[in-house]
This record gives sequence, structure tokens and C-alpha cells, in this order.
Amino acid sequence: MQRQDKKRSAIFCLCWQALESSGKHMQEFKLDKKYITLMKVCLVVFTVFLALGFSLPFLPDENAGNPNGTLMATVFCTAVFGFFAILTWRALKKLPFADVAADDDGLWYMHVGKDKGLIAWEKIHKVKERQYAQRLDLLGIDNKELLRVEYQLMGFEILREVLNERAGAQNEDLNKSSFSKGPLYHFFCFACVIGFSALGLYVGKSGNPLLGYGAMSVLVVFIIYEYLVTAAGVKITDNSIKVAYPFREINIPLDDIENVVIADEFDNGNRVPEVWIITKNAKKPFKLKQLGADSNLVYKTVKTATRL
Repeated sequence: MQRQDKKRSAIFCLCWQALESSGKHMQEFKLDKKYITLMKVCLVVFTVFLALGFSLPFLPDENAGNPNGTLMATVFCTAVFGFFAILTWRALKKLPFADVAADDDGLWYMHVGKDKGLIAWEKIHKVKERQYAQRLDLLGIDNKELLRVEYQLMGFEILREVLNERAGAQNEDLNKSSFSKGPLYHFFCFACVIGFSALGLYVGKSGNPLLGYGAMSVLVVFIIYEYLVTAAGVKITDNSIKVAYPFREINIPLDDIENVVIADEFDNGNRVPEVWIITKNAKKPFKLKQLGADSNLVYKTVKTATRL
């Protein structure tokens, strides 16, 4: 695991050095064609289900049994699949304009061209993470959107590393010394433990002990374990990085830190960024995820503190 982390970090560094040393040499980041194909397939599927739902009242014998149920099913299918079809269609319209290019001067949309669309690195005030939209928004000094960087761009990891090195240096949020999960996170975990425990007791007493006492116990233990091993906060001091867990805190001296990288987990095709602190003594990296701030901000702040 640690060897793979070091390899990932080395690749990022080499890619950045290559772009930096190339001077005015342009590097292109184009949308993955597989993603475009997937979106087209989704549009076809949503449209088919929309048509099927809309046609339910007109099918033979469909209204004989429960006409109200048929009408409700039609309204539901039309609303749900119609919404997703429109959403997918609008996204597809924008995809041809998502490709970007970058060089030592800045970056720009490829369909606009550098002469008209160049955004200089120093004009980018903030790199804002849009996890649910699966993109990064590049914001100016007035917090107005300058450019969007889609997660599905080929070579996105390289471009993100370049952005974190070259853009947003004037962001005041970089002065923060601590990040943490909010109270809602702890409440949600506590509520899940109580809720599933109560559900397990109810199901067990109702005549299904295997599902109630067995399966629910395993689920509750898993939730508690994940809660205990997930970092809930990080604090930066002059000499160390303190990673806080629900009932303990680990102090990592700056001299013990080998590297800080921003990595990704993939959940149902969605990219979920997280910050990894790789140390000399620990077998696994310390993972910082969803600490009430953009992962890019946490990454830049921690990496600046470690002087890497």
C-alpha cells in the first residue's frame, strides 16, 4: 500500500515538473470518450422508461384493475425519468465544450482558444470542489466562476496537481490551521447505531433472530468500527500535524512525514477525493476525508505546513 502511495505521488511530481519545465508547451485535457458514451446510453435508457411510463394508460387491459394506480405510476415515471432525461440531455450539450488546455501562462477552454479564453494562473483566487457535480470550479477574486474542470477529463489528476501548485495562492482560507467534521456527522453515526440496534432487537423478538440479532449486530459493529478509525479532524502546529479520531489523537512530527498526496476513491463511478499523509513509520497513510472543507484546501494547507 505504502509503495503504491509513493509511486502515485512520484507520478504526480514528474507530471508537474514536465509541464513546468516545458515552458510554453501546451498540454491538453480532453473528456473521456467512455464517459460521453455512458451519458448517451443513460439518455436512451431514461427516454425508453419515460415512454413506457407515459404509455401505461394506453396499454390493453391496463385500466381494468386499478386505473388510479396506473395513473399514479404514469405520473411517477414521467416525473422521475423525465427529470433525469432532461438533466442528462443538458449535460450532454455541454460536454463538447468541457475540454481544457494549459501551459505556463494559464489554462483555457479548447473550443475558445488561448487568445480569447486564457485565464492566467494568478487570476484564479480559489479552486472550489463540487463533489456532487463532479467538477472543480475555478473562481476569481470576486468569487465569480472563471472555468470548470470536469472530473472526467483524461489526465484530471495531473491537472488538479498543477492547479494546486499554481492557482489560488492568495486564498485567505489557506491560513486555517484546523479542519474537522461537523456535529451532524457524529450525530448521524450515533443515530445509525441506535436505530439499527433497535431494529435488530425488534426483528429478533419478532421471530427472526438470525436477521435481527445476527445481521444487525454485524452492521452495528461495522458502523462503530468505521466511526472509530475515520479521522474526524486535523490540526496543524509549528512542529507537527495532529490527526484527531473520536476518542484519540495522533501526533505526527513534521520530520516523520514523507509525502502528502490528494487521492481518489471511486463510489459508483463518482470520484471522491481525500488527502493522504504518508509517514516513515506507519504502514498505511493517514486519510483525511470530508473535514468540512474542500479536499484541495486541506491538501494545500497540510502540504504547505510540511514544506514538501
